[in-house]
Amino acid sequence: MLIREERVLPSWRLWLASIGFWLLMCSLSADHSYRAAVRVGRDAQWIHVWLEYAPWWMPWALITPLLIAATQRLPVEGQKYWLILLRIVVLMFATLLLYGVMVLPIVSFQTQGVVNWQTLQAGMASWFGYSAWHMDILVFISVISAGYAWSYFKRVHSEVAHSEALQRQLVQLELQSLRSQLNPHFLFNTLNTIAGLIRLDNKNSAIKALTELSAMLRKVLENQSSQMISLAEEMEFIQSYLNIQSMRFGDKLQLQIDVAPQCLVQEVPFMLLQPLVENAVQHGVQQETEQNLLQLHIGCDDGMLQIRLVNRVAEHESHHGFGIGLSNCHERLKRLYAQNYSLELTRLENGYVATELKLPLEATDEIESTDCR
Repeated sequence: MLIREERVLPSWRLWLASIGFWLLMCSLSADHSYRAAVRVGRDAQWIHVWLEYAPWWMPWALITPLLIAATQRLPVEGQKYWLILLRIVVLMFATLLLYGVMVLPIVSFQTQGVVNWQTLQAGMASWFGYSAWHMDILVFISVISAGYAWSYFKRVHSEVAHSEALQRQLVQLELQSLRSQLNPHFLFNTLNTIAGLIRLDNKNSAIKALTELSAMLRKVLENQSSQMISLAEEMEFIQSYLNIQSMRFGDKLQLQIDVAPQCLVQEVPFMLLQPLVENAVQHGVQQETEQNLLQLHIGCDDGMLQIRLVNRVAEHESHHGFGIGLSNCHERLKRLYAQNYSLELTRLENGYVATELKLPLEATDEIESTDCR
């Protein structure tokens, strides 16, 4: 309960700002009166004029932070209009009463040299007689309006920050969900590959395949909380997968991999290339012919990481769809890069299809901040 009360107490910055503001207002008013007195030939000293104004202005330096704190305890949202008006009127009378208690003794002592009932009455008469209380009401309205405006600004800022935090968390959860969909998908297909080697009584290849699978799973575990990985590490993962597929399909799969060395340090989303390569392998090995080419070229040009994957597909297949793995890849790219990427499939001659992916090189540092750690 005490902690809750402290949260609405004025901060020391608000106290300093209030004192500075009302010192400025008092000085401006005193300077205006001093210059007016000089123009009409009156003998006046600036400091004396300032001291005359100080009792009327400076109490607001103490009252203002309290009023702003009160606006946080008296919200207007969801309240009836008559209740809001009643609260403000009560607060105004309480404020003016506090203001009078602070001002009148100082003014009485300043003008009469003594504080008693008669001098207080004289000060009160001066207060009302010169219509100063009208100005005090305007000051109250200004301060209370500023307080509610500040409360509204803080609430909107807090809601925006909370909404942005929730959005970031949602994106991270979606990315993790997409990653979790990929892992069982590639694992299922790889285990089927190893099972096929065992059925063919190719034990040596099966053992090698299990070793490559172990390396792949180790890489998955090492990067289970990371969205980004270097291209060099991603290529190690891809190479392990292709080694397993080469053991199973032999001459039906011909690999050509060309990666520019300067691109290896760039970061890419982990397991982004794997579903692309897996899709290409599955289409290629469905052909009846031998030596079905799977060509992977990666280079850096025009500020983009350019990935081109070429593979054979059946002549009758339109290849317009993305499939589970490629659709998943497309969704990850949208969440990581927004619209600053491209993923296109183009039918070539002789039954080949090119999958072209372009990622911005300059965005890798920024994207790394979306790690789900």
